[in-house]
Amino acid sequence: MRAFVNYRTMDEGSTALAVSRHLGVRLGEQNVFLDSRSIDPGTLFDDAILRSLWRSDVLVAIMGPDWLEFPARAGGRAIDDPEDWVRRELVEALTHQVRVVPLLVADAPRPTRDDLPAVLADLVRYQDVRLDLRAPEAAFARLDRILELPADDEPARDSGQSGGIGSVRGNRNIAITDPRGAVTIGDAFHRDDT
Repeated sequence: MRAFVNYRTMDEGSTALAVSRHLGVRLGEQNVFLDSRSIDPGTLFDDAILRSLWRSDVLVAIMGPDWLEFPARAGGRAIDDPEDWVRRELVEALTHQVRVVPLLVADAPRPTRDDLPAVLADLVRYQDVRLDLRAPEAAFARLDRILELPADDEPARDSGQSGGIGSVRGNRNIAITDPRGAVTIGDAFHRDDT
């Protein structure tokens, strides 16, 4: 399985990093796309983003409290701007039938059809996951179940495909900082093969 993390850098960028780390442990880092980690310098970023998105099985859309009203550079809302990359990635996912899992952070409102541009109206049909910053493990466990990943305590199985889960050792909390202050998002695991 390949996952693509869709987020706005100035709205929950640190949460996106924590989610990508979690998915990287579960799926293998090479199977999780996060633009800031996955695009090499000198690469045409738009080509890399679109190629990775089209090959993905799921797009996790990180939506913080300001996601809907985040301002565009030219005024208005960013989500209404056809050149906005968050919007473009979501449109591509919906167009190419990539599964979308909205991840609502803290008290972020669930978008309604009236909140969204017409091209994103189908986004409201996808079941979301709520990430409570006081208990992030529950959201990560639910995300794993939605993606049909084995439980953390199940032994990893070699499916014969690249990007297996592998074994893990040790853990530590991932501390992130957001506009609401320092919070902890889940556990980070160190792979035996890294």
